Amino acid sequence: LCFAALSLSVNPLEGGNSLRFERTIQGLRNKKEVRVRVASSDGKRYQVFQRVPEPISNEKGESLDLQAIETETLAGANSSGTLYMQNTDHLSFSEQLIYTSAEGGQSDSFIVGYTVRPGLVNSDGNFRGRLEFTTRAAEEASGDRAVIDIFLENPSHWNISIEGGRNHKRVLIDASDTSPRTADFVKISFSGNLAGEARIYQEVESLPQNEMGRELDADALRMDMAGDTEGLRVRGPVPLEQTRTLVYSSRKSEDSFVVYYLADPEKIGQQDAGFYSGKIKHIVETAQGRQEFPIDLQCRIQPVFSMDVSAPPEGLSFSHVFAANPPQEKEVLVTVRSNLHKPYQVMQNIQASMANEQGKEFDKRYFSFKVDVPAGQKGRTKFNGFSPVETGEYPVLSSDAQGSPATFKVVYRLQGYPQMNSGNFSVPVQFSLNQD
Repeated sequence: LCFAALSLSVNPLEGGNSLRFERTIQGLRNKKEVRVRVASSDGKRYQVFQRVPEPISNEKGESLDLQAIETETLAGANSSGTLYMQNTDHLSFSEQLIYTSAEGGQSDSFIVGYTVRPGLVNSDGNFRGRLEFTTRAAEEASGDRAVIDIFLENPSHWNISIEGGRNHKRVLIDASDTSPRTADFVKISFSGNLAGEARIYQEVESLPQNEMGRELDADALRMDMAGDTEGLRVRGPVPLEQTRTLVYSSRKSEDSFVVYYLADPEKIGQQDAGFYSGKIKHIVETAQGRQEFPIDLQCRIQPVFSMDVSAPPEGLSFSHVFAANPPQEKEVLVTVRSNLHKPYQVMQNIQASMANEQGKEFDKRYFSFKVDVPAGQKGRTKFNGFSPVETGEYPVLSSDAQGSPATFKVVYRLQGYPQMNSGNFSVPVQFSLNQD
């Protein structure tokens, strides 16, 4: 029988047949060791070398910078011979001499250590490669060889992005942004959460104020959230809270979602026109620490000064009016919308007398009107009771000093009288807004 003069074996101290560096995160123990054994039977001096035969690559084909793995031999771990690389070096594609036996070529064993430096790992992912050991007698080309696999897991480092969707520094809410379909938003995404729960809070640092320092009412703004994730803690739309509010929490390693900022369709119309500026921030708490992300919160409210008049379909027309019939009434609903903070008047304009189809005029003493202003609503009128309808243009309602919006009814009454011309009577009425 013929036996090899040199026999080489390499075994990780942790067991198995490979070096596994899992989660190469700064602060974790990233050191592994192998025991190298050489059995020698011919009495010749021999040497042991190591090298990386091919690039250590991740699933994306990216190669690991070999500077990221340091190597050294453990002093005193051998019985005889000389250990090299007792000062730290890094792995190499070239052969590195790590051991030379004593002159008599005695069998021996020793320990080689390997340490990953996370800061030098140049890419994320799962890396795989091989580490090759060879031994051969001095001045001989052949010997024995052993190969072990290297696995290195380098998950994504913690990274988070919080910025405006249309302008990364701000969110702009228009008064018409009442649904997520048109609203501005903040987009939030993170990756590399490897050590527990990620919590994201939202807080309004300062409510938006206009040029005069007047704050927007808090209940005029709302928020909603969207994302393919179970971590959302707000389902809306809901009022935008000033206090710190938990909007997201989960243990996912990576996730993304958006926060929409909306105008309340009813409350926003009660705010003054102007441009409002404030600030909102998101607070992120993870095992990596606490981070804050402020962003400008702005609201643009266009000037509104308009009036809607809802009259009967037939207009101000009274049919089948006879002397003996009971009075007929018609109602006109007037709604004024204004955010200009200036007083105004609603004007009624009647340029002709009430008349029938033949042009016969109706006695104005029997054509009257009144203005019904709901209790508690701001604004005043001098036509609280029925008064004769006069021709011309004159105010039927005056707002308060702040020009508050108003909704009121104008009730017209037509009463038949003796010796009248019977028939169907009508008169054109116009309403307009007049600002003081």
